[in-house]
Amino acid sequence: MNFETMDALYTKLLKINHLMSLSLAEIAKEEDLNPSELMIVLDVKNNPHTDLQSVCERLGMKKSTASKAIRKLIEVGYIENHVCESDQRKVSLVGKESTCHELCKESTLMTTFKGIDDPKYNVDTILSSLDDLLEILSENPTKPSEEE
Repeated sequence: MNFETMDALYTKLLKINHLMSLSLAEIAKEEDLNPSELMIVLDVKNNPHTDLQSVCERLGMKKSTASKAIRKLIEVGYIENHVCESDQRKVSLVGKESTCHELCKESTLMTTFKGIDDPKYNVDTILSSLDDLLEILSENPTKPSEEE
């Protein structure tokens, strides 16, 4: 692959990242959250009785960042932590139903991807291409290719 093609791919990924960040920031602002907090609330609501480690793995966040955000979200009442009765060291996180009743993963995605139902977009092709790109980016750069 030539440099111009890789540069175009990289530039488009930066634009996508920027647009996704803007969209999430706008949704988060409506709830008086920052984008990281929004993602944690959505993750906890989508994965009830989860734990800090699992949230970090799914969202690609550092434990310290997620822990700080979770403490704030507990304080303001977006999520609750439940201590396991049999093992007090285990804590599970649960979204509070009384807060963010309109805030759910589906509504966030529909806001972020408005217009995706337009027939001019081939969503299956987009998903397949993104899978390919994830595979490319996940490859270990120090691992020699099979062709060598």
